[in-house]
Amino acid sequence: MDLLRVAALQLRSRNGRVQDNLEHARPFIRQGVAQGARLLLLPEFYSTGYLQSPEVWHWGETLDGPTVHFMREEASRGNVFLGASLLEVDGEDFFNTFVLVSPAGRVDRVRKRRAPSYESYWFRGSGDDPCVIDCSLGRISVGICADNHFSDMAACIESSRSQLHLMPHCYCVGKANPWTFPRALVEASCRQMESLPVRYARHFGVPVVLANQCGPWESPLPGLMGLMVKTDRFLGRSSIVSAQGERLRALGEAEEGVIVDTVALRSANHVEDERLVSSAQGAWGWSSLGEPAFSTASLALKVRLMEWRGRRAYERSMERRRCALRVQEECRSASSSRVDARVHSI
Repeated sequence: MDLLRVAALQLRSRNGRVQDNLEHARPFIRQGVAQGARLLLLPEFYSTGYLQSPEVWHWGETLDGPTVHFMREEASRGNVFLGASLLEVDGEDFFNTFVLVSPAGRVDRVRKRRAPSYESYWFRGSGDDPCVIDCSLGRISVGICADNHFSDMAACIESSRSQLHLMPHCYCVGKANPWTFPRALVEASCRQMESLPVRYARHFGVPVVLANQCGPWESPLPGLMGLMVKTDRFLGRSSIVSAQGERLRALGEAEEGVIVDTVALRSANHVEDERLVSSAQGAWGWSSLGEPAFSTASLALKVRLMEWRGRRAYERSMERRRCALRVQEECRSASSSRVDARVHSI
């Protein structure tokens, strides 16, 4: 039985303050390292913040940008694997990309399969990313936030014979109101954050690490959504769950912190079981492992309608294309400057 000491970091993020956010994370990373963690997971979009406006494109990065540069430094210093999600620019497109950086500086990548709901205005879903990283720690599957709520994640986990599942999140809710965001929806979202990693762990017999942002969510929302819903807060509730579904460590909603524990990985010789995939298929494309309150036809229709609107706006945006090209040039220039600085220091 292979054991691995893992950590989940629950942090607040400030929109657009990439360097400040990274510096804020540094002591939490080192605290996890000091407690013996070999793999540390940061929340989704931690370095960029979770802003739903065209301004977010200005904070995109290549995989040679400031976030990966920082992660390489800390992974090397602590002799650990460090994982986080960022807004990656590639050509004229943006992606929500999870990177896992090894102590030696190797960068493995998983892109979010869907740009769900209003996220479709700002980045492209990968569609068919295998969602697995094969590294010296084992086979690690990655479900970036909403990807865990849809039925196709089950096949990614089981077909890859994943030994550990990571769930980077920036799960948030709007201000409760009786018309467009009822309190029952907020309560269901809280249950989702607590139950989702437990259900995944029990179903697949695989340990799960969930890292979510915490604190206030400050952002406009696009289209009709912005007229109906006002942003409120991230739900925290980061956790480490054993392969048997036991919550080994967990944080509350608002607190920042790092939790560390040891998990037993699923066997590397696990035989793929198609029954685990088929039984995770819920109605309307949802995963049966999610909160039942969300597995409705009406919500599926609303999400798909907003995705359709968002994709149309994204495809037509000249600002998006200009930002993508400019960001890549800035990242190339910064990378060249770092190389020159290292050469001069020798």
